[in-house]
Amino acid sequence: MKRLFMTLLTLAAACTYADAREVSGRVISGKEKLGGVIVTDGENFTQTRKNGRFKFDIKDDAEFVYIVTPAGYAADWSSGVPAFYQRAEGQDNFVFDLLKTDDSGDYSIIAVSDPQTKTKKHFAQFSGLPMEELTKTASELEGAVAGIILGDICWDSLELLEDYKKEIVRTGVPFYPVVGNHDHELAAKGDLETTAVYRKAMGPENYAFFLGKDLVIALDNIIYDTQKQYKEGYAPHVLNWVRGLMEFVSEDADLFVAQHGTVFRWFTPEEPWIVATQEFFDIVSGHKVSFISGHTHISNNMIYGEDIVEHNVAAICASWWDTYYCTDGTPSGYKIFTSKDGELEWYYKSLGKGRDYQVEFFMPGESPLHPECIVANVWDWDSDWKVEWFQDGKSMGVLEPVFDLSPNYIKDINATFKGKKIPGYKQPRLNWHYFAAAPDKDAKIVKIVVTGRFGQKWECDVDMSRYSDVGAEKIVPEGLPENAVQMLKDAGIFKM
Repeated sequence: MKRLFMTLLTLAAACTYADAREVSGRVISGKEKLGGVIVTDGENFTQTRKNGRFKFDIKDDAEFVYIVTPAGYAADWSSGVPAFYQRAEGQDNFVFDLLKTDDSGDYSIIAVSDPQTKTKKHFAQFSGLPMEELTKTASELEGAVAGIILGDICWDSLELLEDYKKEIVRTGVPFYPVVGNHDHELAAKGDLETTAVYRKAMGPENYAFFLGKDLVIALDNIIYDTQKQYKEGYAPHVLNWVRGLMEFVSEDADLFVAQHGTVFRWFTPEEPWIVATQEFFDIVSGHKVSFISGHTHISNNMIYGEDIVEHNVAAICASWWDTYYCTDGTPSGYKIFTSKDGELEWYYKSLGKGRDYQVEFFMPGESPLHPECIVANVWDWDSDWKVEWFQDGKSMGVLEPVFDLSPNYIKDINATFKGKKIPGYKQPRLNWHYFAAAPDKDAKIVKIVVTGRFGQKWECDVDMSRYSDVGAEKIVPEGLPENAVQMLKDAGIFKM
């Protein structure tokens, strides 16, 4: 029924647009002819027949003809960007010859946020430990492996996009790009005009590819005007493209939506949801949806409903290449999603650390906001984690999240600036992935136990006799309500 609907829609479009032109082509893998592959020009859609061939009308001014890469295959990525697209100008026939990959149905996604290189020095930093780790990680993962860069590939230095492409092929796996606000051309004006340089280097901003039965959708959710003036959200042409795409997607497919900006901006209470959020939710309704975003340089997992979650991935450049930690105390790193036998798991991989490095504990006197407490920073926390504490062998219950600042980031950024003024965007930043246990004055031994959503455990035992002289004055930053966490619960941003 969906296919019939789209065929009729395509015929109607052909009658409506006088500037349409017919093109044809085929999708193959060597001698194999691939049927059922989705083909689009960014507005119109069709599918290949059993013989791998397609024919449809595209806009006369279409910039690309491209495919939704099927599971078990990948377009050649030796240029640094998978070649799932071809330039439409001057062409009427398109051939996509794909490489076979793992067809077991198992897969992994390496999600990297905000390389944000502005200078050659920044790029050299990215090419060091981050690239070494990404390459090692990619070689160790099983099943089909794909990477995705969640925007701000560069920092307004668009010439570095070509350097990035040459570097990322070292990973040995296809890495798909997402456009960020700093990947727009500052001097241009208009949402499409400001990404012209990006499209020339990286291809379409809105596209998709299958992994197993599931679909990864990469989107431009930066509605740009000019000179850093933009809003996060879904422009009408983006919504229309996703709406057309979903007509070809089976109901049992889970979706990953890779985009730069977050869906919910909890740090902007006057305008918390990005443009056209509900319209987008309506389009993907009926599917399990995992948004994967960057932009903030911090780590948060947010739940918007029974089947909609968001992983806001901390920046691999941390605080813009000045520190190891991000402004919220998350170590620089990236996130790995793995689906095996249909079961999805994920974890945050800190640079230079093992997979089990998921929590940092701070002793009494170290936390700026909770100096009387033992504090756990659990940067990949969500409501399916559990943080408990015990005092002298007695269970004191489950800790709820509190807002706090990272002592490690404060040390990191102060060491970098050495008494000089720290720019506002690099100042320590509050986050809710902290948990504070306040022992009694006569407590002897305090234990904190952190249990991850997939069953891992981390424990910390503290001999309180070493901290008997620590003061207990609590600081509440200006502008932060005492009940800030409760306000977020009431807004439905995460469940407890």
